[in-house]
Amino acid sequence: MVFWKKAFAFVVASLLFFVTPVTMYAEGQLVPEVEGQFAVSIDGRTGDVLYDKNAYAYAYPASMTKVLTAILLMEHTEKGEQIAFSQTALDQVKSNYQIELQVGETVDRDTALMILMVLSANDVAYAIGEHVGGTAENFAAMMNAKAKQLGAKDSNFVTSSGLHDPNHYTTAYDMAMITRGVLPYPEILTAMNTKETTVTTSLQTASIFNKGRYFENPYCIGGKTGFTDEARNTLVQLNEKDGNRIINVVMASHRPAIYEDMKKLADFAFPQFTKQMVLDKNSWNEEANYLEEQVDGELEKSIELVMKQNEGKNVKAVFKQSEIDKKSLYETGIHRGDVIGTVDVMKNNETLESVNVLSTEDIAFESPKKASNPVVKSYSWKLVAGIGAGVIIVAIVGIYVGRRRRTNVVSKKEKQIS
Repeated sequence: MVFWKKAFAFVVASLLFFVTPVTMYAEGQLVPEVEGQFAVSIDGRTGDVLYDKNAYAYAYPASMTKVLTAILLMEHTEKGEQIAFSQTALDQVKSNYQIELQVGETVDRDTALMILMVLSANDVAYAIGEHVGGTAENFAAMMNAKAKQLGAKDSNFVTSSGLHDPNHYTTAYDMAMITRGVLPYPEILTAMNTKETTVTTSLQTASIFNKGRYFENPYCIGGKTGFTDEARNTLVQLNEKDGNRIINVVMASHRPAIYEDMKKLADFAFPQFTKQMVLDKNSWNEEANYLEEQVDGELEKSIELVMKQNEGKNVKAVFKQSEIDKKSLYETGIHRGDVIGTVDVMKNNETLESVNVLSTEDIAFESPKKASNPVVKSYSWKLVAGIGAGVIIVAIVGIYVGRRRRTNVVSKKEKQIS
């Protein structure tokens, strides 16, 4: 009887294990099961991974690719710069049915960005690639170089639009890291979070709107969808809550599950953030060195960062001394409260925060006296002495020669007389 009770309990436990859609996470948090085949959630500030499902496996990005295209557009063009449409650009697979563009028609940079993100326009993506890279092939090379710079490890991009190519692939992790690259560009974030707008080209004005549903997420500050038969539905989304930003990517999924997955990832990721003291003003001290004088310094303020639990121990503080010219040091010195450097809080070679280092004391620097060079003095004395000795010797020789001559003259006269 006991055996059968144990067996029954084992079977029930096994069934619960397989049918329960969540597993336990550290400190009691539940890990969601997303339907997408590939998924990741990262800290937008540090890049720390908060959730991972096959995040490092190859997958097709589809139109999420346009995020990288947008970054290169902003990096290599100026505001107001015009982009023209070639026949090849207009021959791309149709994805834009809201505005009909013509050969030779132009749009400025910000309009191109808006159409690219709101309509996921393949023709605009190709035109951007031609304009920035000169050729589609050159632009692809630029995409791959930029992706690596942004932290991508296992990606290869061939097209500016994300239209399918077997050699055009990325990973959920890489796509999230690439999307971090939009954070310095508020224009891209605005375009990724625009539901509808009006755009003007060199030939027309049109109203356009985004059909995506990711705007329904209350934390969403921008997103980019994608779809091809091979990639299926893909989505990258930036979320913000209480000043914390996360980037979620789901790939090889379907609708509407992909939007539900995004909500699960946000609900899972945000609770992982904690406020951590990384630089304490009361316990930190450093010295600067000016003209061989040590100057004690203190932090202007403490630094607390909100980041993934326990990640505070993985940051490092780098002190950089300020450059102060000698003239200023001699004339004004250093006073208590003067900035003598900065401390950068860094993680993975990225600066997360900086704080000034202030002098804790007043220091005056005495200008060095103009002392003669002893070598030069010795040399001058010897030179003068040598010249003096030479003059004396010449004088003595002159006197001696003069006397000899007079003696000889007298002798000759005596001989003549005799």
